Amino acid sequence: MKRVFISIAFSCLALSAWAQDTYYAEMLSRNNYYGTARSTALGNAVTALGGDLGTIGINPAGSAVNAYSQITITPGLLFQTTNTGWSTDGSENFGPASATSHTKFNLPNGGFNLVFFTGRDYGVKQVSVGLVANNTNTFLNYGTGYGSNGMTSFLGNLAAAAGGVSPKDMGRDLYTAYCANQFGEYGAQGSNVYSGGNQMIDKQDRYCYVPGLLNQSAAYNTYGSKTDYIVNLGFNVSDNFYFGFNLGLPSTRYRREDIFSESAQNPVLFPVNFEDNDGRHLGTEGEPTTYYKSSYNSYKLNTDATGVYGKFGFIWLPTKSLRLGAAIQTPTRLTVNETWQYSAQTSYEDGRYNGSATSDRGEYSYRLRTPYVVNAGAAYTFGGFGLVSLDYELTDYSIMKYSDFNNSFFGSDDWAYTNEANRLFCGVSHSVRAGIEVKPLAQLSVRAGYSLVTDPEKYAADNFGNIVTAETWQGSGMQLSQFRYFKNNTHAFSFGLGYSSNGSFFADAAVRLTKYPTALYSPYYYGWYQALDEGGAPVDTGMPLERLDRKIVDVMLTIGWRF
Repeated sequence: MKRVFISIAFSCLALSAWAQDTYYAEMLSRNNYYGTARSTALGNAVTALGGDLGTIGINPAGSAVNAYSQITITPGLLFQTTNTGWSTDGSENFGPASATSHTKFNLPNGGFNLVFFTGRDYGVKQVSVGLVANNTNTFLNYGTGYGSNGMTSFLGNLAAAAGGVSPKDMGRDLYTAYCANQFGEYGAQGSNVYSGGNQMIDKQDRYCYVPGLLNQSAAYNTYGSKTDYIVNLGFNVSDNFYFGFNLGLPSTRYRREDIFSESAQNPVLFPVNFEDNDGRHLGTEGEPTTYYKSSYNSYKLNTDATGVYGKFGFIWLPTKSLRLGAAIQTPTRLTVNETWQYSAQTSYEDGRYNGSATSDRGEYSYRLRTPYVVNAGAAYTFGGFGLVSLDYELTDYSIMKYSDFNNSFFGSDDWAYTNEANRLFCGVSHSVRAGIEVKPLAQLSVRAGYSLVTDPEKYAADNFGNIVTAETWQGSGMQLSQFRYFKNNTHAFSFGLGYSSNGSFFADAAVRLTKYPTALYSPYYYGWYQALDEGGAPVDTGMPLERLDRKIVDVMLTIGWRF
């Protein structure tokens, strides 16, 4: 199982060192096609079929197949469930999973297609023009894990990350927690040496440790979607060859919130001493100032991206029943705008020392080049009885590339390290899609589909035989060999019904279950500090780890009119 790098950003000194990495580029680039209820029910195995507004995003030639204009709209509901298991020490020995569910309304498809006839019997017989919006991914994922921990703490992690850094040089995340109004979540123990508000220091000032059990919870919440707005032009040549072009304008809205909370099971075990600016103890002489109760930290990231790409495709009918299709999409040039913010609050037994703080909002903009995509498909129709269809898609993630707006020709490339990681540890993702349609009645269609998408991420071995990933890669000086792909696949199963009236109205319904690969989520990295074993001796310990198993059920209804 791969360890997905989705760590809370509090443990970093700058967001740019965390967010724009290989995993983030892949997330912004990945497609999980929606479209109409018909195309979704067929597993989106529609490269060689066409004739439906949901197919246009996969193969632009699909708009030219039918000899009529049409308009559709597709409302839908997403039902998401994430089962989250918790491991206190990161050993992947997870306890019972907790389930978190969320429901969202969406519009996976909408648009129209106009057909114009040339009046010719051969050659270009008709030209189609269309405007279509198709969802190509959803980021809906709400998961929360729970556990108890007597080894490490989130506040200790913050203190470790701040070690050696003066308050004026801290990033927004660490400084927010350090301030937390008047009394922070961690405090100074010397010259740029810090300890967490729920930690104690041994008598020789050698290490920090957690003196009792903490109840901890970590929430990883994301939502938003990616939608392709498509301007389409298609051509019908002699009713057996169709080709088309898309100008794609993708728009991405991604929202993320990481929440971590911890509280003392027995606050008496967590004494805290506060001093004034002159170093005088604020509590009773010889007694702790107060006792730690709980803390709450959150990080919010808003990402908005827009871009442009081109796509060409064709469909050919070598026989009346056999259909072959293919399409190629250029890399997308995305402009990405991000904002982020941190907040922290801590409570103590003596409420006078409670504190909270919120950072200024950070902003950053950059460019991202996403992969090119190649589709191929074949379908066979059985007269008016039904059809079978099979698709293959290749997406090359190794060409993903970050860049700044102000990169000069002679200047240094600040993204060189990340882009080299993209090239080394990302490869091609393969997708296989299959669909079947049966018409038991002239006006009724029954459909089913399946899709499989492979993971584009790779790992390698260094010269000592250790496993190296994009997360653990240390730079071009490492000797890497034996690159292999992670075996983490996404599976989707779909089913649907279609109704076509004798007039212009038609309607389709679909249900799809998508099961995503397991992800491992690290809410914090413990850093330089240690914990105590049962005998009171300091030992290195792992960080908490969550296992997230996510699935989404999509329900959608397409209504449309032909004219």
